[in-house]
Amino acid sequence: MDEGKRKRQAHIIALLLTAAVVIFGVAYAVGRYAGHEAAQEKPTFMMQVQTQDAAALRAQLDISKSNADALQKRLAEAQAGQRAPTTTYYVSAPTVERAAQVVERQIREDDPTLPRAAREKTDRTVVTPITKDKDGKQLPTEEQKVDVYKINLNKAHKIKAGASVIDGKALMSVGYEQGRFEALAHFDGGRYKGVTVMYNVAEW
Repeated sequence: MDEGKRKRQAHIIALLLTAAVVIFGVAYAVGRYAGHEAAQEKPTFMMQVQTQDAAALRAQLDISKSNADALQKRLAEAQAGQRAPTTTYYVSAPTVERAAQVVERQIREDDPTLPRAAREKTDRTVVTPITKDKDGKQLPTEEQKVDVYKINLNKAHKIKAGASVIDGKALMSVGYEQGRFEALAHFDGGRYKGVTVMYNVAEW
C-alpha cells in the first residue's frame, strides 16, 4: 500500500472517530437538555428527610451522583440556618405541609404574586416543609416553614463551537467536553483538517 493511500485511510479513520465523538456529545446534550427542560417546568415536592438523603435527591430530581452529593450538603447548610434565604414571604394554610403544597402549585403555575426569586428559572426547584431543627427535634408550629430551593446543576457535558487559527488560516472548530477531557475537530470549509485532544491535569 502506497504512502498516499495510508494517509487517506488514517485521515478517514480520524474523521470518523472525531465525528462519532461530536455526534455522541450532541445527542447526549440534546437528551439531557430535553430532560432538563421538562424538569424545569415542574417543581418537586420533597419531605425534609428526603432532602437529607443524597440517594433520594438523585432519584427524585434525576441528577448525577456528584450533583446529588453536593446538593445534599448545601441543603443541610440551609436547613441548619447557615445560609440566609434570598427572600421570605407568607401564605395562609392550616399546616406547614398544606402550605408547601400551595407554594408548589403557585410555582408550577408561575403565579405572578410570588417573589421574583421563587419564579426564577433554574435547573431544578424543590419545595420542602421544614418541621424539624438541625438536631432532628420537632419545631414548634409557629417556627415551622416552607423552604423553596432553586438549584442550578454542575454541567458535566459541553458542546463547543468556535474558530482556530493555524498557520495564519482560520479554521472552524467543533468540540466536546466532559469533565477533564476535551476533543476539538478542525475543519476548513467542509474539509477535515485535524483534531486536538486536551486533558486538564489540574483544576482549582
